[in-house]
Amino acid sequence: MHTPTTTVTTRLSLAAFVVALSHLILEFSNNFLPVAYPMLRAELGLSYQQVGTIALVGSTAGAITQPLFGYLSDRWDPRWIVALSIGWIGLFMGLVGFQPTYGLILLFVGLGGIGSAAYHPAGASLAAEASRNLKGAAVSVFSVGGNLGSALSPLIVGAFLLAVGLRGTAVLIPVGFTFALIFFFYFRNFELERNDPATRGQRKVVRGPWLALILVITAVAARSWVQGAFSNFLPEWLQSNGSSPEFAAGMLSLLAVSISVGSLSGGTISDRLGRAPIVLVSLLLMVPLQGLFLASSGVLQIAALMGMGVMIGASFPVAILMGQEAWPQATGLAASLVIGLGWLPAGLGAWTVGFLADQRSLTFALSTLVLVPLLGALAAFFFLRHYGR
Repeated sequence: MHTPTTTVTTRLSLAAFVVALSHLILEFSNNFLPVAYPMLRAELGLSYQQVGTIALVGSTAGAITQPLFGYLSDRWDPRWIVALSIGWIGLFMGLVGFQPTYGLILLFVGLGGIGSAAYHPAGASLAAEASRNLKGAAVSVFSVGGNLGSALSPLIVGAFLLAVGLRGTAVLIPVGFTFALIFFFYFRNFELERNDPATRGQRKVVRGPWLALILVITAVAARSWVQGAFSNFLPEWLQSNGSSPEFAAGMLSLLAVSISVGSLSGGTISDRLGRAPIVLVSLLLMVPLQGLFLASSGVLQIAALMGMGVMIGASFPVAILMGQEAWPQATGLAASLVIGLGWLPAGLGAWTVGFLADQRSLTFALSTLVLVPLLGALAAFFFLRHYGR
């Protein structure tokens, strides 16, 4: 039996990178929609609010089912949950471009969201367990994998959409199925310590302090509100201000790459400096960077976008660890609550921005995001004060 806990001391195990690669494939299948929205608006005559509703349905479907999958990942084998969810999301998101009506698009995006919900608590738990002596670094690499998938998705899937139209989403189906099989064959003889046959299915899910988890979820919720709204409408805002579709897709990918840099550095630094200080500082810095992006142009605007992405990324893997360390006997459930409930506002933020854009303008709607991170920073401050890490 191959166990990573016997080999990991000062460097990450190969398993941690394989889990990160699975996260890349999942987010690759789940983050092309912003570059598809202009096509959907043109073809189906959708309003900004309807576009926001698509984002809301995807994130809500994932958020409300994620605690269930988190509970199951603590009791079942998370490796197979990961493999199945990759194939699931590739199938349903790959079929989005074939749907002739707005209602069917909502249905398939919602089904794809369920696949994301199943994946994340299991994937986060596997990442943390695969390199238990370097949890911050391992979960950072896990997050970076997802962020790189988010960066590649608008570029690669966007290229297929430009070449063949909305049916270019079909590329996601073979990608999802292929990597699901690769992940299955890599992990089928790879036993984590928690999956000892003598104890599997008999693990007790022991909750930690609720206040700690509520504060972490609040911090993630504020961050996610901004990321979800900003990411979904960034290409539309840039194109409405005269940018080309290719430039808009490139800026969305640049944001995702910057989030990856933040995720890698934030989690790694938190192994030395503590979790809550990283979340607090990153949320506070998001406020001026958002304002600078909307008010500037050219190189300064690009720099502000990159800085904003780094701050968004720095807080997320750290927050997952804060939740898992607050509930050490229920890491899957804790991760699912942080990711699921913390990510629910991503769709709400997108819907709200869409509603305000229809009422006023998209620029006005995006400008309302600048104060949202302050609520998350307040939660991180109270966490730091009461729990000291």
